[in-house]
Parts: sequence; C-alpha cells; structure tokens
Amino acid sequence: MKITIWSDFVCPFCFIGQAHLDTALENFEHKDDVEIEYKSYLLMPDAEYQPGVSYYDFFAGKFGVPVEKAKEQLKQQAETAKDSGVIMNHDIAKIANTFNGHRAFQYAKENGKGTEFFKRFYAAHFTDGEVLSDADTIVRISEEIGLNGEEVRDVVENEKNTDKVEQDIGQAQQLGVQGVPFFLVNDKYSISGAQPVELFQQALNQIWEEEQNA
Repeated sequence: MKITIWSDFVCPFCFIGQAHLDTALENFEHKDDVEIEYKSYLLMPDAEYQPGVSYYDFFAGKFGVPVEKAKEQLKQQAETAKDSGVIMNHDIAKIANTFNGHRAFQYAKENGKGTEFFKRFYAAHFTDGEVLSDADTIVRISEEIGLNGEEVRDVVENEKNTDKVEQDIGQAQQLGVQGVPFFLVNDKYSISGAQPVELFQQALNQIWEEEQNA
C-alpha cells in the first residue's frame, strides 16, 4: 500500500494529520507493507519572513480579524494539536516562504529521508520557531537528520530542484487538490484534511481489503 501526501511544513493541519496517520498505522496489521511518499505543496507561496511580525499579527492581517481574535483562534488550534500529540508554539513560530525548504526536501527524498525531513521541518516551524526560508537554518536542520549539509546548501543557494517542486504542485492541481493535507492511497483513494485517527484506521483497513479482493 502506498500513501502519497501533499503537504507544506507550515500547514498546521498537515502536522496534525501526520500525527493522526502515524497513530492509525501503529494499530494497522499491515503497517510494514505501507510506503509513504511526501510531495511538495506551497500553502502560502507569497509569504516572506518579516522580523518583528508575530504569527498573531500575520494572521490578523491575512484574515482581517483583530489580533486578539487571531490569538484566540490559534490557541484553539494549539490545543487541538496538543490532543493529537504535537506541540505548536505560536508565540515563537515565524511565517516564512517554504520554497527553499521544499528544494531541500526533494534532495532529502532522493536520499531516502523525505518523510523524516517533513516531520522534522513541521516541528522546526511550529515547535521550535525556526525561520524556514533561511539557508543556514535549512542546512543545520537537514544535518540533524543525517543529510550532507554542503550538498543541501548547494541545492538551496543555487535553487536546484525547482522543477521537482513545481512538478509536485502541478500534480496536485491535476488531481483537483484545493488544500492540504491531501492523502492519495494507491493512486486512487483520496483523503483530504486532518481526519480523525478512527477515519484513517477505517480507511486503511477498507482499502486493504478492497485491494486484496480486487
């Protein structure tokens, strides 16, 4: 069974959805036969890191709500995440463009560390408050998961893998993906959003049975 996931590191429901999928897989009888492949998606392609602009300020401006309202909504999001086993520190999280991160991700995937890269970068953004557009930051975090820092820097600074990122995004558009996370199982069963653990469990079992009896 192959699960393809379109996602972005700064997508809160992608972070939560991955946690839910992991929990569902822990109880899936055939988990050793499951392959996961991440694909790039740019949730906020025009985003730029602005020193001094807080997460709350950004979202208040983006959605046209008072800062206090943005804080309330993000607090609720963090509580949902905590229930799912992931930590979101909006007080220190920083909005940034993720294209360079996705270029590095494509390199990580080529080296068998795509899923590990995504999980680490989710935490880097939401939990650790890292600036994911910064080349030095991308290199340092990539080295933490065993990637070659010099090669990662070469990818980022020379804008390599741009075509691969754009190809992933193009595939999402062809599939009619309107938002992420978007899960595609065996290239034909789709699940959209951070669904509950129970739904993932049900879907995994049902798809496995259908595929075996096909």
